[in-house]
Amino acid sequence: MDQYLKNLVGNSMHLMETDDEDDIENPEEIADITDIVDHLNKPDFKFIYYNLYNEIMFLDFDRKRELCQKLELKFSEIYDFEFTPKLTFDSDDDLNLFLKFIEFIEFDYIDFIAKIITGLDFDLLRKSIDQFLNNNFENIYEKINKQLKNEIDFKLISIFFRTNNKEGIREFISSVLSKDKMLIILKSMEGEFQNEWSNDFNQKRQ
Repeated sequence: MDQYLKNLVGNSMHLMETDDEDDIENPEEIADITDIVDHLNKPDFKFIYYNLYNEIMFLDFDRKRELCQKLELKFSEIYDFEFTPKLTFDSDDDLNLFLKFIEFIEFDYIDFIAKIITGLDFDLLRKSIDQFLNNNFENIYEKINKQLKNEIDFKLISIFFRTNNKEGIREFISSVLSKDKMLIILKSMEGEFQNEWSNDFNQKRQ
């Protein structure tokens, strides 16, 4: 029996032993929340998250807040980072903003990372992520701050980068490059090509 089914059966048996009628109908929601949290920072998180996306979006406020609170706790354990001021999750906007942040941290970082490595030595990156970061981290750090200024929907992402220490940022960049290095390089090269084409086109029009 896989872990999700174990969680589902365990929650169902526990709820059957209680007199709380409001909870008895929700063992699947509890199992879904546990499954998502348990897979944070694991290769199949994106698959599980999108597989349950509709269920997540239609959770009632308290269940959705519970999911975000548990994700925040798991996130802080994995990345050794806590938000200051502490997140309170007082509204639907708070919850949705945090879920967008989790999406960014786990899989929706390709465009952002591609922009901050644009113009750097991709040959070195292909050979060694560590050496690439040793040679370019200060440049990357500056580009992160510039990129954040150009984005209006990056509130929690901005806090993560601006209040984190440099070692924590480096570890995050290293981890995402390890997972999606070639895809990030291709996205960055695509952006460089589009910029060159746009510049050439504008020059011909002048």
